[in-house]
Amino acid sequence: MALLKTTYTLRAAAMLFSLCATAIPVAAQNTYLNYGSEEYDLVDRLETRSGYLISAFNTASKPYSRKDVVDFLAEVQRASRTRGLVVNDIDAYNIGRAISISGEWYTNSSGEGGAIESRRPVLRYFYKKQPDLLHIDKDDFFMVVNPVLYLQGGYEKDGGFRSINTRGVEVRGRIADRVGFYTMLADNQEKVPAYIDEWATRHRGQFPGEHYSVKNGNNYDFFLARGYIDFALWRDHVGLTFGYDRNQIGYGIRSLVISNSTAPATFLRLRSQWGDFSYENLYTELVSNNTVLLSGDGLLPRKYASIHQLNYTPNHWLNVGIFESTVFAKQTGVPVEMIVPVIGYQSLAKQMGIGNTVNNNAWGLQFKALPLSGLQLYGQLYIDRADWSALGSASWKNQYAAQLGIKYFNVAGVPNLDAQAEFNIIRPFTYMAQEDSITSFTHYNQPLAHPMWNNYAELIAQLRYQPVPRLNITARAIVSKRGADSAKIGNGIYGLSDQRMAGDSYRMFNGIVEKGLFGNLNAAYELRPNIYIEAGGNYFRKNSGGISSGNNLFLYAGLRWNISRRIYDIY
Repeated sequence: MALLKTTYTLRAAAMLFSLCATAIPVAAQNTYLNYGSEEYDLVDRLETRSGYLISAFNTASKPYSRKDVVDFLAEVQRASRTRGLVVNDIDAYNIGRAISISGEWYTNSSGEGGAIESRRPVLRYFYKKQPDLLHIDKDDFFMVVNPVLYLQGGYEKDGGFRSINTRGVEVRGRIADRVGFYTMLADNQEKVPAYIDEWATRHRGQFPGEHYSVKNGNNYDFFLARGYIDFALWRDHVGLTFGYDRNQIGYGIRSLVISNSTAPATFLRLRSQWGDFSYENLYTELVSNNTVLLSGDGLLPRKYASIHQLNYTPNHWLNVGIFESTVFAKQTGVPVEMIVPVIGYQSLAKQMGIGNTVNNNAWGLQFKALPLSGLQLYGQLYIDRADWSALGSASWKNQYAAQLGIKYFNVAGVPNLDAQAEFNIIRPFTYMAQEDSITSFTHYNQPLAHPMWNNYAELIAQLRYQPVPRLNITARAIVSKRGADSAKIGNGIYGLSDQRMAGDSYRMFNGIVEKGLFGNLNAAYELRPNIYIEAGGNYFRKNSGGISSGNNLFLYAGLRWNISRRIYDIY
């Protein structure tokens, strides 16, 4: 009994899992693609154009395994050579590029890896392979080391010079086909546009998508740190990952469950794949809402969350899934009941009064469908709380969020011109805590799911065009509407729904109505694998309570090296 009552930290639990994993004969452990990598768009495009959903791995859960992606792309490559699958020249180039970048997971007929050899290595030892500064491939050890660099300068109307300055290194590899590992460390300074600084102010000084930062005016200084170790507990079926990074669930630009737009967190993830079924358990340690970030001292308060999802592909054109998420009101260690890897257990335990019953529990559904070749539909429904007797009414108890999206590849027959439209709507009080502020669906003073809180609706439209192999042009526009004022009318993430204003009726956009318009146009040219020069611009306008904030125009140009582009599409 004493053992059952003992609390463990998430790191201790992960250590136990890790020790168990190393005692099991394993093979084909994984490393994962960084968020924003071109490979995500490529996999999505090829899958949708084929008319057949991928069932070998779960595309609703990001990041993707490099091995899974290379296996899929290699199969497409073989089919284009032997079975008459039509792949245009640009797609063929993208497939070859992606396999080369993750070449450790590919072996050709001669027994060689997929990374393309460089014609002229630097000082004989560097860039022997085109994608990698340092590439080591031995029988029981593989490792690549690459620099990370993001230099950007720009001019904001009425705001002056803005910049990004990121320098670091990333390392990935595997040991004896038993352990996969990745780490990225970088120092970062940014002088952000005014509307991003305003977003940070509303979130108690927290920089969007990152952990602790130091602020001086609208200059932010923070350290980027990501890393994980990965084990294959059962080859091609069960994998375990422990690390500090982001996770995302869903098929859209936004996620209504957990998003890669939030700060990284310590996590333990168990992924399972059995035929047409995929199942995932995600356990994570979060930082509670606090004001310590403003002063920069003190131990930040912790909390814990578990997310389970089950997805099923019943046929070649449809995937459906269900998920459960729970945030626990406990700061001193992992609740024992949190570790139970069974979807639905947390809801049942709360109803029966088992364990820590003060928590924020929610359910949801998601789907992806391919009704026609080149056309994809997707969506999510997140149910935080529902009054089934008054469903569809303005009752404050109807706390839910919904997403519906469509992707169209080769628009109007134009090769590699792809379009996407996505609609998101979030009811008042959704994601907020009810009994204890610790249980709000937040991390580091920012939303854990959709970055724009609640009492909010938006329409996102995006075009992506690749006219030649190395050039990508992307345009994104967002039209939004929000009811803003205070947590008492259902907006925000810091209050309690039990402290709402009098009355039960809370329609969408209660409070001060804010209307926003955001646009981004970006052109990126790849000089060498993962080295980009780019230029573009952001446009932002907001009207709050009938008062316009004016037009914010920001133009920029820069260089990216082994790091994804940042799109500040929040306000």
